[in-house]
Amino acid sequence: MFLDIFIIAKAFSLLYSWLEHNIIDNILSFSKVFGNMIILISVVVFLFILAYITIKHLKKLPKFYLIEVTDVYGNDIILEGIRTKFRTYDAAKSYSEFYSDIYKKQYKFNVIGSNQRHSLGFLSVASLSQKAFKVNRNNL
Repeated sequence: MFLDIFIIAKAFSLLYSWLEHNIIDNILSFSKVFGNMIILISVVVFLFILAYITIKHLKKLPKFYLIEVTDVYGNDIILEGIRTKFRTYDAAKSYSEFYSDIYKKQYKFNVIGSNQRHSLGFLSVASLSQKAFKVNRNNL
């Protein structure tokens, strides 16, 4: 009877070591690799989402910047001889500060972004056709 229990215990020991060596180790190594792959895929998906949001935000940025001139009373005015249309925000901001230094408190210069070539009622020379110039020249 003692011998039977010893043989059964030895059989279970061999079976357990075989299962641990061949199946459980493989399952544990697979789960480690699978966990690493889940983390890697999550990072890649996060970077794609971040790139998509960044590109979507950049498409909404203004393509042109205008300097809006207001006088002391808050009326929008047009000053002759100053540049008001720019392609970059930095240039528009720089000119706005330059004009503010020149005109001091007489006028306020605000930078406004726009996706249209002309806005605020100002007509851009680039948007006029050659036909409009000829008609105006011939009428004079």
